[in-house]
Amino acid sequence: MNRNRITGAARDLADEVGGRLRSVAGGARRQSAAQFDDLYDDAVAIGERTRGHAADLADEALTLGRQAYGRGMQELTHHAGRHPVALILAAGIAGAALAWLCSSASRR
Repeated sequence: MNRNRITGAARDLADEVGGRLRSVAGGARRQSAAQFDDLYDDAVAIGERTRGHAADLADEALTLGRQAYGRGMQELTHHAGRHPVALILAAGIAGAALAWLCSSASRR
């Protein structure tokens, strides 16, 4: 009889300890899942803010690039209007230099 009582008491104790461990593990799982959800939501929010900021920077860079291109074209048009012969001469020299660079080495 003593052996059965000891075995039964040991099984009861093991069941109780196992139940408490499952309870603690379940609580820890729920807590870590909640923390993961919070971290995930924070990461998504940061990603959305970063994407919005990057889009704003890209729009600003495009605007600045267009403005710089427009100013450059105005300056070129202004100088070309004031010195048309110099512009034609520079274009001819650039064309001749390109033709010379593109020609084969055996012809030189």
